[in-house]
Amino acid sequence: MALSAKERQQVLGLAIALAVAGGIAFWMYWRAPKQAHVAALRDSVQTLTAEVTTARRDLARGTVDDLQERIRYYQGVLVNLRQLAPDPNEVTTLIDDITEQSRRRGVQIAGISPMPVEKREAFDVYRYRFTVFGHYDEIGAFLADIASLRRVMVPEDLTLVPADQANQRTYSDTTGALIQADFELRTFVKPVGGEASGG
Repeated sequence: MALSAKERQQVLGLAIALAVAGGIAFWMYWRAPKQAHVAALRDSVQTLTAEVTTARRDLARGTVDDLQERIRYYQGVLVNLRQLAPDPNEVTTLIDDITEQSRRRGVQIAGISPMPVEKREAFDVYRYRFTVFGHYDEIGAFLADIASLRRVMVPEDLTLVPADQANQRTYSDTTGALIQADFELRTFVKPVGGEASGG
């Protein structure tokens, strides 16, 4: 049966509508996601290319031997740093050494008070509060002696005040130049179970 002109127009309009709808569906559900995927791949390739270029430039600046030499250098620095930090059982000996230095310099230690230990990742921090009496140059030499110990012992928070008359009498000072020095002594101690000092 033949279609009338009006029916042919309707069928043709329906075919065109289906073709347009099919084209839109094709674009939205297949072509656009593929383009986004291709763009993402292109960005990844560009990023990897930049990283490879940077790695080649770094490699051109230094060889693997240079890198291994730097590693050996830093390992040596670490060994030296570990030798500067005392073991926990060595701290008492260091305090005795400091007491001996005070006698040698003519400085009187009036008090040593241990403070709470600070636990840290690489080292524990031990602190002691000192009160000493002496003359200015003697205290200066004493603090220099502490700084020159083979292990790191750091005097900090130093305050100097003239000694009161009671302490001048206690330490038989008739010059009136006796000074009271209060300071905190800090050291970084290898935690128990840490590596041996090697020095």
